[in-house]
Amino acid sequence: MTTKCIGNTKSEFADKYFPHPPPSSARSKPCLLVNPFEKLKDANAMGEPELQQAFVDIINKNDLVPGLKMGSCHLRPDSSEIDKDKQKLDAAFWRDRVVLLDGKPHWIDQLMPVEFKAWKSGSNPQDPFADDVTVRGGVTVREALQRTKNFGQIISYAELVFKVQHREAVFMPIVVGRICRFLRWDHSGAVVTEAIDYYEDWEFFCDVLWRISQCSDEQLGVDLTAVRLSDNDEEFKAMDLAAVPNSDDIANAEGPLDAPPKAPYTFKYVRDMFRDSLSKDWPRYKLEVPDGETKKYFLVCKPVFCAEHLLGRGTRGYVALDCQTGRFVWLKDVWRAYYLLLEKEGDILAKLNKAKVPNVPTVLCHGDIQDQTTLTSLVWELKNPRPSPASGPSQQADHYHPAFSSTSSSKRKRTDADDSGVDIPSLRGLDGADPTFREDSPLRIHKHYRLVVEEVAMPLRDFQTGEQLVFIIQECIFAHFKAATNRENPILHRDVSGGNILIYPKILYDEESHVWTVQWSGLLADWEMSKPIVDKPVGKVQGRQPERTGTWQYMSVALLNEAKTVEICDELESFLYVLLYYAARYLKSNVNAIALADYLDEFFDQFSHDDDGWSCGREKLRAIQTGKLIVKKDLELKFDGPMNSLIKTLLSWFKSHHTVTSYKKRLELEKDQRQAQAQMPPPSRPPPTKCSKRPKRPKFTEDSDLILSSVEAHPHTTADRAQDSQPSKIDWEDWKNVTAHFPIIKLLEERLDPEVSTWPEDDKVGDRIPTGWIGPPLRHIRMSGKKTISSSNKRARLGDEPASVDGVVTLPIPPLQQKPPTTPPRKATESKLVQVSTESEDDQSLS
Repeated sequence: MTTKCIGNTKSEFADKYFPHPPPSSARSKPCLLVNPFEKLKDANAMGEPELQQAFVDIINKNDLVPGLKMGSCHLRPDSSEIDKDKQKLDAAFWRDRVVLLDGKPHWIDQLMPVEFKAWKSGSNPQDPFADDVTVRGGVTVREALQRTKNFGQIISYAELVFKVQHREAVFMPIVVGRICRFLRWDHSGAVVTEAIDYYEDWEFFCDVLWRISQCSDEQLGVDLTAVRLSDNDEEFKAMDLAAVPNSDDIANAEGPLDAPPKAPYTFKYVRDMFRDSLSKDWPRYKLEVPDGETKKYFLVCKPVFCAEHLLGRGTRGYVALDCQTGRFVWLKDVWRAYYLLLEKEGDILAKLNKAKVPNVPTVLCHGDIQDQTTLTSLVWELKNPRPSPASGPSQQADHYHPAFSSTSSSKRKRTDADDSGVDIPSLRGLDGADPTFREDSPLRIHKHYRLVVEEVAMPLRDFQTGEQLVFIIQECIFAHFKAATNRENPILHRDVSGGNILIYPKILYDEESHVWTVQWSGLLADWEMSKPIVDKPVGKVQGRQPERTGTWQYMSVALLNEAKTVEICDELESFLYVLLYYAARYLKSNVNAIALADYLDEFFDQFSHDDDGWSCGREKLRAIQTGKLIVKKDLELKFDGPMNSLIKTLLSWFKSHHTVTSYKKRLELEKDQRQAQAQMPPPSRPPPTKCSKRPKRPKFTEDSDLILSSVEAHPHTTADRAQDSQPSKIDWEDWKNVTAHFPIIKLLEERLDPEVSTWPEDDKVGDRIPTGWIGPPLRHIRMSGKKTISSSNKRARLGDEPASVDGVVTLPIPPLQQKPPTTPPRKATESKLVQVSTESEDDQSLS
């Protein structure tokens, strides 16, 4: 996370984000003849409560921020509906119209959070940052334990403001003793100022506070496309009316209907989800979504899904009420990765809908939200310009432009070989910054985006039986097949995961029996990371985004262990892992709950590491290498009914694929080595020298003969002989079964045929992870050269299901782009710093 903070001088920061207002619109500036912070001359010797109270009093009594008030809010936390962690922020700024009397943070109303720290805790300074002229930007995050803890604390505050409000950015002053730093957070990272001594430099500091008072809500990071509703608004009342139970709603169960459904119909679970979202503690909003040249509006309250962490896509999913039709829809609010040729998810869905690909969401409207783009990454680029041929690599960013809203009409060309010649415009707000991907940048550019689809689906964990789970996954594999074989636009999903396989009820009509029936089907959602297929025989995709993406737990062994493009076999392997996870967690098996929880943790959440980077965990690799799910010695995971033979067959197919693929790669490598050796020129030999006598040749003894015969009898080591083993005939036959969709679809159809298999009706027993389960101890890895001594380690535990982490998975850090219903976290509390350091973003969209 330290690389996500970019330093700024105090003047750069103030001029860029808090510009001087036009004289005609400025409020009167407080006339200060003396230093208002005189009482804080010895602030470094004060405790935190004393420092905080004195600072707040000075701000308000001197009216240093006209139109805003600063208030302490550390006495009581907000409700658990807003903040389950019950955090008590020290203070915040509010507009004058907001009255605070109860000492709560009021996260939904505050404009700018403020954190106070005493200068020292014992002998250690508590400033989480350090001014350092040796780093770009001049500011770095301190590594000391207490400072790291403080850094994690302020991250958690910024996360919560982003969660409960609709923001482009969050500004946050940090007061530590007699210094203050200003931070600006967005979904790329943070810009932080050098330390400002507000006592010595009080005139500058007071000028910055006055400039803040002149800024609009938009300049202070508020998203104006989200209009806050009051209980007097008609839209507010319309939400309450829509939430009232309706007897015409269709029940949430499979089976025949008593009467034909009345169009347009609503499923009961959808209205229930909307009603549950209308929390009295959460604000209600009217959100604007582009629809071509026009706009549509939707009413939302508490998100059904919200990404836990600040950096990345920050996805929120809502059951929304369409202001125009009065229908319930699914609205996805996200900060999408903004790179050249990376299509918007709505455009991808529109193509799939046009091609009549089944079991995918139906797009209603979508688009980027104005020009709202993360700026932190662009600040980094201005501080770290690409060296010109004339200047050399050491050129500094001495041409930084602090203008806040300048717009450039120039266009820049991407330099990547496969994308050359394509122009894209510069982004608003930062002239001179290159909006294309910089491989040397630790930050990513994100653009605000909203997508509305017709289907409001259920999470996969709500499946009722093992048979139904298989059918839902089969439906999604079929959707994947149709998308990959679409003639006009064949694409691969590239993020098959438990959060993206959803349940969507369909109403079917049987013309022979004239019966209407509800059938729970599968819906393959979240196509944002998909890419076109350019090599149809093997199903490879065209590179279009600079990161390797996917959901760590569900990625194939090959993708985790090597740099390769996604192929159909990798996607099908991900479907296997989804089936395995949900079957193991919710169905009957021969393994007790504690052992099962530990095994799922080891299989899905652990990873290996060596000098080449992060790679597959030990248990997943062993399962693919052996075709068995070995929980403990002499204990193999087995299920009741046809599920057991189904997973066993699939595992054997992928084991064969792994064996054959490894063998073919080994042959290819040996071929390349032989060709390289053949092209090498023969070694030059020195001219022969004349000698008067022939050299004596050594005579072989019995010992030397024994040594030679020993070498001939054992020409290879044990490892070499293992590598020389060839795939069996069965391996070659089964290898092809996972290189295309049809064999797996046929296998699932056979297992679902009632004439072939009899499925138990009571095999789902609920969540088998025990409440309060604590995982095994962390295993630390040690590396020697490129050899990993200990094969597994743990990623940060990131929460119970259905909470998840949102974002594009960017190796080498193994995060969750989309968290499955993972095993509960260990009880030890982990710092926010650890959590956000996994650059991650997960989307458990319900559409």
